[in-house]
Amino acid sequence: MKLTQTTHLFLIAVSLATTTLRAEKAARSAADAKNPEALFSAVCEHKIPQYTCDECRYELGLVKLDPSLSAADKKADTLINIQTVAKRKAQTLLPLNGEIALNESTLTHVSPRVEGTVRTIKTEVGKQVRKGDVLFDIESPSLGLAIGAYRKNAALAALARKNFEREKALADQKLSPQADAVDAQMKYDEYRVELESAKNALAVMGLDEAAVMMLTSDGAVNRTPTLPVKSPQGGTVISKNLAPGETVGTDKDVLTIADLSTVWVWLNVYESDLPQLTEEAKARKLRVQITLPSAPGRAFEGEIDLIGTLMDENTRTVRVRATLKNPDGLLRPGMFCEARAVFDTEGEVVAVPRAAVMADEGKQFVFRIVRDRFALRTEVVTGRLLSDDIEVRSGLPEGEKIVTGGAFILKSDVLRSKMGAGCAD
Repeated sequence: MKLTQTTHLFLIAVSLATTTLRAEKAARSAADAKNPEALFSAVCEHKIPQYTCDECRYELGLVKLDPSLSAADKKADTLINIQTVAKRKAQTLLPLNGEIALNESTLTHVSPRVEGTVRTIKTEVGKQVRKGDVLFDIESPSLGLAIGAYRKNAALAALARKNFEREKALADQKLSPQADAVDAQMKYDEYRVELESAKNALAVMGLDEAAVMMLTSDGAVNRTPTLPVKSPQGGTVISKNLAPGETVGTDKDVLTIADLSTVWVWLNVYESDLPQLTEEAKARKLRVQITLPSAPGRAFEGEIDLIGTLMDENTRTVRVRATLKNPDGLLRPGMFCEARAVFDTEGEVVAVPRAAVMADEGKQFVFRIVRDRFALRTEVVTGRLLSDDIEVRSGLPEGEKIVTGGAFILKSDVLRSKMGAGCAD
């Protein structure tokens, strides 16, 4: 029993000693954060400078940077990036959610100018087209009648012109009355106007001057004329309701072409957030950042250009529209997305990229460069989330250099002490 009590007392003593030692280490660590040079004079249990000990330096929160993982050249493809802490313009974020939609201002529904029968189709859904590309051809009775009228009036106008020139020459020579020349000119003008009208009818069908000349030439007399339907804009064919042999009219949209280089994003703003949004919109253009599950780590930025006037009675939200560029085609209409409206505010704050801030046991920290090849775990108190950054309220003064990219690599290195590395307590 005595031995048991002695052992018990011994364990209590060890526990108290360990607790005291841990408290001392915590106090020393806080002091060392203010005076990092003191870390380089500490000696570990192996009787060598602790920062050089591969087993003990983790207790200091000190990580030795491998030169191969970082570089001074910002263009280099490195895992570790270093940045100087600076004040930035403060921003607040309003979290939103919404859906990506087609930009309807760059959307065109295609239908033929006249009724006809589809003969050939030269495009498919998903195909990129340019303005002026032929999408399909149709045969149309209206086209045949218009071509016939053009040919007739062209022939009559040509004959009337020759007759007018002859009568004018005779009148000038006093060989015929001047009235005959006037009558011939009036007839020529009449046929010329009819010819211009027939030409305009073909132009309304979508034929340019070159196409009119080809369809009305003598070589095209024995051929069945077809009307080419051309793309009114460049973009992607997103829908097609067309088949060879089908009769289509002017009242039916057979193709839809969309320019997907920009998209709309419809966002839902709650009633409580609407006053702030509208006030900000009066002062400046509102930026919005979109994130997608299909593109992790990437944010797409655009501008809010419309705030709705009606509120949904069920959800108590107002629809807000933003326009975003979509050069890579990653923003697909129909996708749901998360968004943040970015509000610029007065004043500047110390802020760092979000990727620079790590967390462990409820505490946040960054890796601060204390010597050229060493980074020190430094606890910080953070504040507001900014657009791409996070505010640092204390623990990190302006002008310090920190690890902004690849900090997770250093975190895994310094936490090795929790897995058995480091000096015994």
